Amino acid sequence: MRLCIYIGLAVLMFAILVGSILPPRYDFSVGQTSPITIKSPVTTVDTAATEAAKQAAEAKVPKQYEQSTQVLTNAVNTVDNFFSTAAQVVANKSTKTAQKLQTLSAAAPKGIKQSTLQTLIGATPSEINNLQHDSERIVTNLLSAPFYKESMQQASLLVASQILNLNLNLDKESGLTVQNVVVSVLKPNMVYQAKATEQARQQAADKVPDQMIQQGDVIVSRYGIITSSVLSRLKDVGLYSNRPNYSVAIGFAMFIALSVVLLAAYVERRAPRRRVDNLMLSILGLVFVLMSILIALTKWIINAGGPTSVPYLLPISMGAMLITVMMDSSLAVVASFYFSFLLGASLSFNFDYVFYGFVGALVGAYSVSQVTSRGTFMRAGFFVSMMNVGAVIALHLLQTDHANDFHSFSLRVGLAALNGLVSAILAMGVLPFFETAFGLLTPIRLLELSNPNHPLLRKVLMEAPGTYHHSLIVGNLAEAAAEIVGADPLLCRVGAYYHDVGKTKRPMFFVENQMTKENPHEKIAPSLSHLIITSHVTDGLEMQKRAALPKPIQDICATHHGTTILWYFFNKAKEQDKNGTIKVDDYRYPGPKPKTRECAIIMICDAVEAAVRSMARPTPNRVEGVIRKIIRDRLQDGQLDECDLTLQDLDVMIGAFMKTLKGIYHSRIEYPDIDKLRKEVAK
Repeated sequence: MRLCIYIGLAVLMFAILVGSILPPRYDFSVGQTSPITIKSPVTTVDTAATEAAKQAAEAKVPKQYEQSTQVLTNAVNTVDNFFSTAAQVVANKSTKTAQKLQTLSAAAPKGIKQSTLQTLIGATPSEINNLQHDSERIVTNLLSAPFYKESMQQASLLVASQILNLNLNLDKESGLTVQNVVVSVLKPNMVYQAKATEQARQQAADKVPDQMIQQGDVIVSRYGIITSSVLSRLKDVGLYSNRPNYSVAIGFAMFIALSVVLLAAYVERRAPRRRVDNLMLSILGLVFVLMSILIALTKWIINAGGPTSVPYLLPISMGAMLITVMMDSSLAVVASFYFSFLLGASLSFNFDYVFYGFVGALVGAYSVSQVTSRGTFMRAGFFVSMMNVGAVIALHLLQTDHANDFHSFSLRVGLAALNGLVSAILAMGVLPFFETAFGLLTPIRLLELSNPNHPLLRKVLMEAPGTYHHSLIVGNLAEAAAEIVGADPLLCRVGAYYHDVGKTKRPMFFVENQMTKENPHEKIAPSLSHLIITSHVTDGLEMQKRAALPKPIQDICATHHGTTILWYFFNKAKEQDKNGTIKVDDYRYPGPKPKTRECAIIMICDAVEAAVRSMARPTPNRVEGVIRKIIRDRLQDGQLDECDLTLQDLDVMIGAFMKTLKGIYHSRIEYPDIDKLRKEVAK
């Protein structure tokens, strides 16, 4: 059964929280409408924006060129060859004009006009030499500087500008000739360097910083249109896929398995007196499931576009409070570790939330370790709020950059302050459901049962006042003893109030309720007296069951006499028995024997109070002797064999009994006869 509980707890926690651990995945296409606002769960690089920024930086880098001197040399050589040929053609007088044009045209560079050829044929060698010199100057000036391919489109204008700038005395025909020759030999001297250009652009791209998507940035708003850039950003933050992340799921399954195994190891290795039975183990599992649901709900709110500060309002200390009140604080401390780890794991494994959750849960566990009223919860809530605020401030100061984050910081502080009060209110509201559904006996329930206006206590007070007073004293004795030996003082006190409610059925058959000296037991047989006396245990159990009192209270009622012997009626029966058929076991209580320290303490206190009250002169030494005798008799009779009280516990309990009894059965002075004094005064 316990193994099934642990396995069920692990499966439920995994099923509830795996959706919080796994990053949400969206299988959108361009043009769709987003049904929710999607925010980035992480800070990462925006690949599309970074690539666009790099491309923009590359576009700003101009093409890389290298100036070639060979272009100038080739151009000058071409001009020289052309004009040298023209001079030779003009100098040969025997050649006809048509042949001269043909020879000169063959030597002319591409682009030379026919008019230029005719002008050169008609010129003198001196004029040709001048034209050659002017052309070389212009070519040298233009090609000594960078001359790009684009400059070829304005070559004619550039040559004309050079003619003007150099103040060349050329007539119109000579100017056109020079212009035509120079333009025909001009070529770009800037050679494109593809490799250098690529390197320069790569260097510019490398200098561009990555464009980041910050955690919490809105990728697409609710009802927003899905664009290619939105899809790119979804891929960057890991939210775009048509398959879940199985590796994360397997890792979280291992995380849950290890956590539950370690929790089981702690629970199963606890001391026997702190052992958690199957019912309480199931309740512990329910608290873990409840906290898992709250953590998953918090993560869902964040994924749905809610404020990222909402985890600071998560009432994680509520779980620790519930476990402390229903079980004990040591188990709540261990549970606080797990609650905080689960919170941090669900929120992207953020250490801040682990620390914040652990502080709140731990303070909540310790603040309700001793509940005296429902106000204890509110007091604990204020403590949790104070410590939560301290944790938020500490985490804020640990950050290196928090100068411009005052708004979010103040919001976290406000939610942390509200967290404790919310936790306390929810703990008070949830606790009655656990008490009712599982019949738990919590300190709050015990305080309610200790109210004198409870119907059973009112019945005891009105119908058996002596028993009521006896129960109050037993409660005081039991509470003092329980505090000494580490038992539950509140359970002992309240259990003592109800342990003798069965006496209300026949109150006059019990000596503490007999107001006269007449004892009804003197008129009946000892066996019948035995049945009447022992029946107050079964009668009390029936009354408590009808009143739906918790089982620990019923156990105290059933075991407060154990299987002890009614020696008075056994002795009386033995005196009347002439055949010797009376057996001592016929005059025992039905039992069972006490199995808990609280039940054993009530048994001893019940006997001690009755014995001390019946003493004629209760001096301290005589009282201590009676107490030790009662304890010794219970030990020898085996009444304490099934509980875990030690001999040391029994010894220290005697001191607690003596201190309490001193305040109850203290000595009093003897008051004078008032009527006698009045008569003397009257005389």
